[in-house]
Amino acid sequence: MGLEDILYRRSKIFKHEERLQVDYVPTYLPHREQQLKMLALMFTPLINEPGSTSQKIILTGRVGTGKTAVAKYFGREIKKIGDRKGIKINYVHVNCHKNRSLFLLMRKTARDLKLPVPPRGFSSQELVGIVSNMLEERDEYLLLTLDEADYLIRATDGDALYNLSRISDEAIHEHKRVNFIFIMRDLSAMYLLDDSVRSTLQHNIIRFDPYTSSQICDILWARVTEEEALYPEAIGEGIIEHIGDLVGYERGGKGDARLALETLWRAGKYAEAEGASEIGIEHVRKAYSDSLIATSADISALRLHEAILLMAIAKMLKMTGFRRIKLGDAEKMYEVICEQLGESPRGHTKIWEYVQSLKNMGIIEAEKSGKGIRGKSTLIEIPAIPLDTLEKMLWEHLKGLRKSGSRRRNVF
Repeated sequence: MGLEDILYRRSKIFKHEERLQVDYVPTYLPHREQQLKMLALMFTPLINEPGSTSQKIILTGRVGTGKTAVAKYFGREIKKIGDRKGIKINYVHVNCHKNRSLFLLMRKTARDLKLPVPPRGFSSQELVGIVSNMLEERDEYLLLTLDEADYLIRATDGDALYNLSRISDEAIHEHKRVNFIFIMRDLSAMYLLDDSVRSTLQHNIIRFDPYTSSQICDILWARVTEEEALYPEAIGEGIIEHIGDLVGYERGGKGDARLALETLWRAGKYAEAEGASEIGIEHVRKAYSDSLIATSADISALRLHEAILLMAIAKMLKMTGFRRIKLGDAEKMYEVICEQLGESPRGHTKIWEYVQSLKNMGIIEAEKSGKGIRGKSTLIEIPAIPLDTLEKMLWEHLKGLRKSGSRRRNVF
């Protein structure tokens, strides 16, 4: 069968394949009704007394607990409600892992608001002013979600969040036009924030717990039935329940809905490749194993010294044969690799930032040492990625980073 035949062939498994993707926002979010209700309660002033206050809310929880989906769902719905009441509410969602400075996130915001902003020529503060003035001139409001805001906080030592929080608080206009949702995987970065900002945010936190196996099943069935992502007859007996058992938090899984959705999608792809009419258990086993391995997209998002540190961790784990290593040992290997690459190693504070970043991405696990280990140290492991596979991906990524940075010295 040729490529054209494959591309034009009608799937027996997928009806609307895109509705299984993690960035798809469904019409219904199972088991996140309470979080949506809390958001609605906190943002009632935006509908009932628009401009009276600037709300700043934190959504926090592990990877795959529904934070991003809830924020996007809420943004979509409050925009509709505002339209019905004659209140123009713009919703903008910025990923701070990709936009790690005030300038980058404000440029993304301005572009999403359809403002003509050239790639160069404006400072971050000027962009803030452009957005603020536009909202005032058009009598509009902005709900700005900063996803993975922990990256922005660490990259700017909290300055960007402080400056953003003052947009409405120090506005010369009567109306407060900008409201915020900050999404964080954990709250450890908050110690970098100004006391006044931290004090405000600490009172407006909505927490997201990992999903149980039955909740994972409900989420997957909703994608199959409500969203029609797959044909119901293409789901073999017990398939959804099996994924729920693998991923459910109380069963020892991650409680990660993203992992569950990706597993179901990959299983469907394996079934398609075999010409099967339904997804079987073996398809799920293979898909789940694949889904646990970091993808090239995860690695390609790493900054240079994040990638070098991860390489150092992988090398130390291979050299020692241990399941976990001390951060101090990883730092020594990191310095060796930096010397090989002709890079200046970063200090301990930046190393700790990289550790938190890698942990938040789900690539490593890091925790303080307990009893039985002399002295206090951070223990690091790579739980699910084969080290040889990881090293190959990292070397390719490092080559690309150094090539794009116009480095002349060829150390590969």
